[in-house]
Amino acid sequence: MSPTSLLRGIAFLLLLQWISTLIINALGVPFPPALLGMLILTALLCGNVIPASSIEGICDILISKMGMLFLPAGVSVILYVDVIKAELLPITVTIIVCSVVVLAVTAFFIEAMLKGKESQ
Repeated sequence: MSPTSLLRGIAFLLLLQWISTLIINALGVPFPPALLGMLILTALLCGNVIPASSIEGICDILISKMGMLFLPAGVSVILYVDVIKAELLPITVTIIVCSVVVLAVTAFFIEAMLKGKESQ
């Protein structure tokens, strides 16, 4: 992983961020530009327009630092302890129900994909 490839990867990700911000501003749609940028990146990678190796180095670095990026959000939860205490039951029920639904949907799709592979 050379410094040039890292700079190229950063430049490409920043370019995608800039393009997605332009698109969002032009359309006037309330949508996060970072999410649109990642969707564009996914489409470019899936369509083999850009090779994954061109951004792999910088993505590895960003993923290794991801925990640090979540720290401010986790600390800010402390500001809302009183709200969390007041709504503890609905929050707990929501977490449990959503977890069960996600597990069930995931199991359904995995089973469907495995059956599809067997029939081929």
